[in-house]
Amino acid sequence: MSAANTDKNQLVLGYWAIRGLVEPSRLALHYSNTPYTEKFYVQGEGPEFSREEWLSEKQNLGLDFPNLPYLFDGDLKMTQSKAILYYIGRKTNLMGKTPTEEAHVMMLCEQAHDFQMKSVSVFYGPDGATKEGRKNFVDKVASEELKKFDDYFGKHKTKFAVGDHPTVADFQLYCYIDGALALDEEHTLIEKFPNVKQFMKTIRELPRVGDYITKAHTQLPLNNKVAKFGGKVLEQK
Repeated sequence: MSAANTDKNQLVLGYWAIRGLVEPSRLALHYSNTPYTEKFYVQGEGPEFSREEWLSEKQNLGLDFPNLPYLFDGDLKMTQSKAILYYIGRKTNLMGKTPTEEAHVMMLCEQAHDFQMKSVSVFYGPDGATKEGRKNFVDKVASEELKKFDDYFGKHKTKFAVGDHPTVADFQLYCYIDGALALDEEHTLIEKFPNVKQFMKTIRELPRVGDYITKAHTQLPLNNKVAKFGGKVLEQK
């Protein structure tokens, strides 16, 4: 991955130098072996936590709705993390094989995004700063959400989240479940949900995805520096 675009025909993904909301798209690009370059923006250190590196460019990129993440693909310039993920999915045949599968893909992506937003409230809120607050989220919210996914996997019994082939839903689910599990300092929550545990293992073993997770995914912080949790690279257990 490069910080600059050297080929105007290559995809450019712009985002903070974190996992955040764009990591599912990164996994989809790596799995599909799609060349892309990356523009990382780095938030300043505290106490100001300056966003100037992004704000200085925000209005000069030709985006209809300037925001991060953004995606450039030739003349296409777009924002919104799920719109980007769905575009990549359709471009790389990772949206399911039928309209019904595509509907399930989008449903799961939306459900995973809702889970991520609940996690974000802890990452950036006061609960993220305390062991008690994090444990409360794990025991009550994360446990409840993971049970829904575990039940879904148990009911559908497919190799991947939707059918027998990977889709962008797999990467959205993987990244956001992985992020929530980082809050579980006892590392026991996943053991309660065998279907989720198997799903996570299956995604980690996908071609190119496993290498990316080992070499790049785990080397990026979950969140920006201003976060109460995950603003630095997490130690791998």
